[in-house]
Amino acid sequence: MSCNLKEKNQALNFNDNTDTLLSRSYNFKLDKKQRDNYVNQVLFVLSDRPNDSLTRHYYFKLAGRHYNLNESEKYLKTCRKVYDLSLESKDSLGIAKSLQYLGDYHYNKFTNDSAYYYYSKAEKTYLNIKNNENIDRLKLYKANILFYEKDFSGCETAVINILKNIKNKNDIRLLYDCYITLGNTLEGTNNTKQALIYYNKADVITNQLKNDSQYLSLKAQTYNYLGKVFQKENKHTKAIYYFDKALSLLDFRNMEPLLYANLINNLGYSKFKLHDKSAVLYLNKALKIRDSLKNIPGIVSSKINLSEYYFNKNDIKKALLFNTEANTLAHDNKIFEDELKSLELLAKIDVKNVTFYNNRFMKLTDSLQNNERKTRNKFARIEFETDEILNQKKNIEEEKDKISFQRWLILGFSLFFILVIALLYLAKLQHNKNKELQFEQEQRKANEEIYQLMLDQQSKIDEGRQTEKKRIAQELHDGIMSKLTSTRLNLFILSKKTDEETIKKCLLHIAEIQNIEKEIRAISHDLNKDIFAGKDSFKSIITNLFDDLKTISEINSCIEIDDDINWETVEASIKMHIYRMFQEALQNIRKYSKANIVSAHISKDENHIHIEINDNGIGFNVEKVKSGIGLKNILSRVMIINGKLDIKSNVGKGTQISLIIPT
Repeated sequence: MSCNLKEKNQALNFNDNTDTLLSRSYNFKLDKKQRDNYVNQVLFVLSDRPNDSLTRHYYFKLAGRHYNLNESEKYLKTCRKVYDLSLESKDSLGIAKSLQYLGDYHYNKFTNDSAYYYYSKAEKTYLNIKNNENIDRLKLYKANILFYEKDFSGCETAVINILKNIKNKNDIRLLYDCYITLGNTLEGTNNTKQALIYYNKADVITNQLKNDSQYLSLKAQTYNYLGKVFQKENKHTKAIYYFDKALSLLDFRNMEPLLYANLINNLGYSKFKLHDKSAVLYLNKALKIRDSLKNIPGIVSSKINLSEYYFNKNDIKKALLFNTEANTLAHDNKIFEDELKSLELLAKIDVKNVTFYNNRFMKLTDSLQNNERKTRNKFARIEFETDEILNQKKNIEEEKDKISFQRWLILGFSLFFILVIALLYLAKLQHNKNKELQFEQEQRKANEEIYQLMLDQQSKIDEGRQTEKKRIAQELHDGIMSKLTSTRLNLFILSKKTDEETIKKCLLHIAEIQNIEKEIRAISHDLNKDIFAGKDSFKSIITNLFDDLKTISEINSCIEIDDDINWETVEASIKMHIYRMFQEALQNIRKYSKANIVSAHISKDENHIHIEINDNGIGFNVEKVKSGIGLKNILSRVMIINGKLDIKSNVGKGTQISLIIPT
């Protein structure tokens, strides 16, 4: 009796302590570090707990706290943990719920195909255990994915079917979310009139959600959508009314920083359209918050808005800078709608390259149309595959029932003859059935792994293509362009001198053109080959750069290279980056520094190569300088090889470039 009472008290203490820690971790008045500390304490407590329903319940709550703290990888790890625990305990409801949570992770990461896959598996699992409570919510998540993939008709059909299903149910929150999604879909098809109807329906129904912990956020979100519709219709005064109305509800900075950033970005854009001078303050503030949250889609949107603002102010340089950065981010993260918007604006800003941007715009538009068709087919395939898995399971259950019936029938007849033979037969039959079920489970798991590998492989291929494009651009700028510029400057002397000695010198530079042709041919045939595979040592190649500088300018240059460095042991890729960085640095010195003395030194310790380049030129303000492509390429190469770059310079006192490169 006393033992049972002790166990009961321990369980109550565990519940109270865990609930207290979870409650504190949800207190937005505390900073993120404090809240994260409470979450870690819960994780520590749960790690020693047995796999029971209470432990799994708290793991789900813990995942929710990771979600609120924007700790996406910790959230994923916790979801996988509770999924494994649910599988281990054969908790079908826990399996379905953890699959739904995994879908939420991919949904927030914009990996829509994976999100759709997990949501579909969760839906089928709920159906299999006849739990209809969460099915409509999952269908709405899948409809939202169709919306983000521009399948507006599919999304609209799915939401209307959900509304039919919940017509007689009292799920106000789900009804609100359906109205919002339907409004988004109609707005996506430019049917703003109908979109306003559903957004207003959502606004009205929030009055029934006052007991919901997210009531104010839902209200603000609705006003944000209403404002965006009027913004789209160029009714900016009315749009500002709704954005201000949303911002007046509560302080979003801590509880909903992303929604807050969206609101002030939209408010700033409408103020800009109304020529309000305060607009740029809102736009910059939104960008700063989105940067801190690493919200890539938001960053892209903010930079496009700032680009449009500066273009309107005739500040072409800033407009081009913001839009180029936005275009690159949108392209790298496959935010195609914003990439199209940035290309359209770039064509207006950079009129010299309007044909180039228009061609990219049309090419991307055609590609998106093809991808939309493929996406619809892909989601249909995911539905088919999950249905197929469910049918297989259903067939297995039916087969199991059939065999079970036969087993009892055989057992009944066998009892009339011999009980022992019947028992042996039953044991053998059950053993075979277990092996069959185990094989089915392994086969299904293997199919899932193969499908995931296919998705991962496609992602790696896309990433490789972008990396290769960037590398080719750097090779052309740092190698070919540098050498062509040098040769052109050397041959320019023929326009001033034509004596025999000058012609002889120029003939040497004409021979350099053959080397440029070879380098272009080498890049064309095999961009991965080592350009330092010739007979000249790496030390000679670097020394030649300084000798060439003396020849083409009046700069007195010299370099000291530690003789103890064994360049054969240094990776070819590192040597390539060192060579290109020297090329870029010397070219910048010759063009801009007005120096007459340049010196450099290369040394090596056990794990690093140390490089220092000094000139006595006019120098520059390191804090204020606007980096050109040369300095950006040097920094890019330093980052690729995990090096460190330090530039020291003062106006009138020359410049010092220091590099530390791991080997």
